[in-house]
Amino acid sequence: MITPYRLILVDDHYVVRMGMASSLNLEPDFIVVDEAENGAEALAKYAEHEPDLMIMDWRLPDQNGGEVIRKIRASFPNAKLLVLSAFESEETIFQAVQSGAIGYLSKSSRRPELVQAIRLAAQGKPAFSGSTVNKLATRMQRPSLSRRELEVISELVQGNSNKEIASHLEISENTVKVHITHLLQKLRAKDRTHIASIALQLGLIDHTAQDR
Repeated sequence: MITPYRLILVDDHYVVRMGMASSLNLEPDFIVVDEAENGAEALAKYAEHEPDLMIMDWRLPDQNGGEVIRKIRASFPNAKLLVLSAFESEETIFQAVQSGAIGYLSKSSRRPELVQAIRLAAQGKPAFSGSTVNKLATRMQRPSLSRRELEVISELVQGNSNKEIASHLEISENTVKVHITHLLQKLRAKDRTHIASIALQLGLIDHTAQDR
């Protein structure tokens, strides 16, 4: 007899959860033991079942996937969590891994790839789709940005001046200039407009908004 991997699905869309559960339960080594539609439910369901793997979306109504992953792993250090999301920016994938996710899959993944990745993740092995592993590798070659630098980027994208940024973040204009200088170096940008453009392309603004 095969002892199936016990799975929990986390997604705020009922139709997505229903489709996933129906598909995965067809596999003899999978059984979906529960579902959750937000981060708070995910935390409660994990504590209740302690599954072999939790498969979760990154964007949830009450908190992002990174927050949920960190909270679960704080209480259950060996927890295995796999992100399945339509959001595939380099920064989002990197933050998921930094939070403790064992893998990251695109929602556009075909079923064979998804099933294989779930088996790997349930066994404690890294599981990434081709597109996400390449983006993660690219992101890991780039220096990390501080929370303050991400806040400055958000202000730049809104077109705010150094004076306005200083006022909004309650820092001096000289400090703003220092942050911008560091951002130019880290992102290899030509000017402040280029910083904003690169940030949007890499998904840095989306990450900033979620973590605020």
